[in-house]
Amino acid sequence: MLAKKPLQKRVILYLAQTKPQTINEIAIGISRDWKTSSIAFKKLEKEGFVAKTGKSKHYRGRKFPYFWLTDLGVLLAICEGVKPEVLLKTTLEIYPENKDLQLIIETSPILGKQALAVLYLVVLNRGEIKQTDLTSIFAAQMLNKLTTKQIKQFGKVLERYPERRQQTRKNLKELSDLL
Repeated sequence: MLAKKPLQKRVILYLAQTKPQTINEIAIGISRDWKTSSIAFKKLEKEGFVAKTGKSKHYRGRKFPYFWLTDLGVLLAICEGVKPEVLLKTTLEIYPENKDLQLIIETSPILGKQALAVLYLVVLNRGEIKQTDLTSIFAAQMLNKLTTKQIKQFGKVLERYPERRQQTRKNLKELSDLL
């Protein structure tokens, strides 16, 4: 896992557990001064862990953008132990069209941290998550150590995402044919 500096990690974990906020609100929330928080935050933004949400706060005639985690930031937060339920709620509000990220958040307790580390590297290298990535990781986990209970849980989660379910079935069929 890519090691983050303590303040950067603190910013990611704080944002993961809250709604989108301005840089000043984040600095206050993590009890740090604005300057050091801003430097850490700008580095995270440059590396692609946080991004503007499109909304802004108006204060004294100026606009201040709200920020929240990107796909990469969400995966890092899950790997660091943030509860998926908290992340899913905010993800549904901010990224309602990103079904792959929502599916990953919901399946993270089933697949485990090792699978999330692989997905994290996929996003780090490619910049996005594709349906085939999740299917490949699930298939690899099945070969290793998934129980029948975990497979049933994964199936229940997939039922909430019909397009992903059909694609996953197709991909798993292709993988089983190859094996």
